[in-house]
Parts: sequence; C-alpha cells; structure tokens
Amino acid sequence: MRIRARLSTALRMLAIAALAMVSFNFVAKRFMAENKQNMAGRGSIVVIGGGLAGMSAALEALHQARNTVVTLLEKEARLGGNSAKASSGINGAETRTQAAQGIEDSIKTFAQDTTASGRGRSSKILVDKLTQDSAQAVAWLQDLGVDLRILARLGGHSVARTHRLPEVNGHAQPVGWSIVSTLSKHLDKMWSGGSGRLRIVTNAQATALLADAADKGVSGVEFLANGKVERVQANALVLATGGFAGAHAGFLDKYAPQVAALATTNGPFATGDGLQLGTALGADLIDMDQVQVHPTGFVRPSDVDNPTKFLAAEALRGAGGVLLNARGMRFVDELDTRDRVTAAITSNCSAPDTRAHHSSTGTQEGPDAAAFLVLTQEAADRFGHGALAFYERMGLISQAAGMEELAKALRVNEATLRQSVSEASMYFWGVVTPVTHYCMGGLRFDVKARVLQASGQPIRGLFAAGEVTGGLHGANRLAGNSLLECVVFGREAGRQASAFASLVEGSNL
Repeated sequence: MRIRARLSTALRMLAIAALAMVSFNFVAKRFMAENKQNMAGRGSIVVIGGGLAGMSAALEALHQARNTVVTLLEKEARLGGNSAKASSGINGAETRTQAAQGIEDSIKTFAQDTTASGRGRSSKILVDKLTQDSAQAVAWLQDLGVDLRILARLGGHSVARTHRLPEVNGHAQPVGWSIVSTLSKHLDKMWSGGSGRLRIVTNAQATALLADAADKGVSGVEFLANGKVERVQANALVLATGGFAGAHAGFLDKYAPQVAALATTNGPFATGDGLQLGTALGADLIDMDQVQVHPTGFVRPSDVDNPTKFLAAEALRGAGGVLLNARGMRFVDELDTRDRVTAAITSNCSAPDTRAHHSSTGTQEGPDAAAFLVLTQEAADRFGHGALAFYERMGLISQAAGMEELAKALRVNEATLRQSVSEASMYFWGVVTPVTHYCMGGLRFDVKARVLQASGQPIRGLFAAGEVTGGLHGANRLAGNSLLECVVFGREAGRQASAFASLVEGSNL
C-alpha cells in the first residue's frame, strides 16, 4: 500500500510539473491499464474536438454527475481550435452586462435579428434555444472568470449585445483566446487533480466511431495517437470537431465551389472530420452549400497572396470603421450583415480602378476584390488601442496624421475622401478582402444536441455542438453567434450526454 501511494504521489507530481512547464498545451497522456478500466465505466463519455464547444461539453458533463467520466480528444497539439481566434465577441440578450449599462434588449429581438441574418433558412427551434439561453451562457463564462464587460453593436444587430473583454494596461485581451484559456485552466485543474474523471489526449486523430451492433448507436471511438491506434468505449459521444473551411480539397470543393478559390481565416485543421465520422454512422447533413464569406480579412502588404488571412474583427466596423474603394468612395452600410457587406465589396472593389491595394504592391497583385478599412481617432478610441497596436505590429494597420496624409497613403483624391470620412487628427487604415470564414452547414441536430438521421430519428448516444452542426444559422451567421452556439449547445450536449451515459450505465448494472 505504501509503495502504491508513493507511486501515485510521484506520478501526480510529475504531471503537475509538466503542466507548469507548458502554458495552455496539453500533453497526450497514457493512463495505466487499471485507470483505463476505471474510465470505461461510471457513465463514460468521449468528446471529440477541443475547441470551445468541446470544452464546454466536457465541463458540463463533468458537472452534471459525479460518476461521469470524460475522455477529450483533440487532434492538434493544444486545445482551442478556431474558437481561440475569435475576435469580435459573444452575443447575449438581457445579460447583466447590458443591464449595468442601461441597454434595453430582448430575446425576441435577438431571435429576430438571428433569423433575418439567416435569410429564412434557420431552424426556429434552434434559434429560440440559442437566444433564450444566451444570457445564461454569458453569465456562465463570467462566473468562470471571463471579464465580458465591453459591449458593441455589430453588423445585423438591433442593439449592442456582443460582449468582449476590456484592455488591461493598454494591452488587448482577445475574446476567443481569453475564453478558451479560461476553460482550459478549469479542465487542466480537473485533469491534474487525480480524480480519474477526465482524460485529455492531444495529437489524437479520430479515425472511426464504433457502432453498437444491437441498435446501430455509438459505442466508442477509434483514434490514432503517438503512432498507435487506440479504442475507447463510451456510453455517449459528442462531436465538436468544427467546420471544413480550412481545407479546399474536400467538403469545400464538393459543396461550395463558388467560394473555394478565396483565402480563409480558418486554421488548416478545419477539415470536416466530424462530418465524415458522423455520416459513416448514418448522420444526415444539412445546408452544406452555405459557407459564410467574411467581408474583411486583412491583406498583409508583405504577403498579399497568402491563402490564410488574419481576420479584421467585426468590431472594427462596429466601432465606426468605414470601407472605401480605391477611389476613396464609401459604398456600403458597414453595419449590414456579413453577406451583404461581402457582396458590396465584390461589386464595388473588383475593377482595376476600384480595387484597393497597398502602395508597395502592384495594382495586379493580391486578391480579386479588396477595400480600404479606415478608422478615425474617435473610432480607434472606441475599438481600443491595444488591439490596434497588435494589428500594427503585425503590419496589418498603418497610421496617417490628418486627411492630407491619409489621401496620399491611399492614393485617392482628397476632396473625394472628405466626402466619405470624417475629419480627424489621426487615421488608422488597412486593406481588407472577403475570406471564407464559417460553415453554416453540417450535421443535422436538434435542440437536445442529438445528431439526427435523414428520417429525423436521433442516432443513439451521439451528440454534437458547434460548427460541425448545421441548420441553426441558415444562409448567413449573425456576427457573435459562433462563440455563443459553442457554449449553448456545447453545454447542452454535455448535459444530454451525461444523462444518457448514466442511463445506459444504470441499465447495465
């Protein structure tokens, strides 16, 4: 007994030391055979995907029942996914932040804005679930330690309801990174606490879902990690693998060839893995041709043809940033929905004399459509200079002192520019282009996060959340709803998976 206790203590200390050396990186950990056997019982759940949806599902599942055991698989070296790159914020209606700032909003108005953005293709029951649970989702993050006290009104919204973090000592706190970092710390604490209820495996590529021969439901997953194939049995499984806009040779070319040639904001890991896993088990797909093109991806002057662009946050326009063509003319309401702003850039900024470009690059170089994004000093103050400084350090944003200098930098007529931009002592500007950003289509699912077959019947034990799902956003996702859906439906998937796993475990006793 003493030897076993000492061994357990030593292993625990080694795990804690390794975690202290690596910030936010989770090292793939192999449990001894006896620990794997313990994890196979007690309401076992597998979550595939370590972005915000997957982390929300894992935390909620663990919270729901003391006998729940979760294995979290992530194919990258660390958790976060595209969620970590989110920059504009998370939506919420009737939140305590809105109440503190005297902003009147309603779930009904939020639902109307979301439905309008979806152009009539959004599922009403999914939209109702998203908006009704939005305040609770924001409060959950705040209670976990995410300081969501800044509000902005983004494109397509009736009021300011998109929450993000304030700057700290002049430095920006990116909202996506801050949220996933906070959740990862809570998971880290549970993982290293020695309870045996959580196992996190990074660099783990799921290769197949295991089916229950008796009822065609899910019974586990097969995955590849450290060059070895492993199988984990599970009573319930959550798919949270994200979208497919990061790889052109695959779902994007097949379902949305009209946007496949555009650059993307997605990481190369967004390849639609969950869609392949789900459909192999009989899951239905919906709205696969609906891929959102974000109107503003930064064009870096030193690398104009890079197929991956850094997102120019929606909050830049929400703070008052305006879009101009190469003639210095404003051509769109910057607070319109993303699809309409994208269409306006394509229509007004594609000709040789209207397509914006940096002075250091030729007129024929760079993307087919591009616009100037310009912020006055006042707009920059609203957005936050910490975030702007970050863009400047990356070479994405430049400054111009006064209207005359701005006209020279943009190579436009000053008189024309004065009709489009307010007078200011300082301007901040960059070049932006439409980029593939988000997949509205994916696995068909319901308000209980259950993955559905074409018949409408759920696949037993299989749940999903986040961008891997479809039917919620319709033809166009409303800005700020991505992080929200990850929390709302991630937590729902965790709750439902926990309840289902406990039920299955109870029936096996």
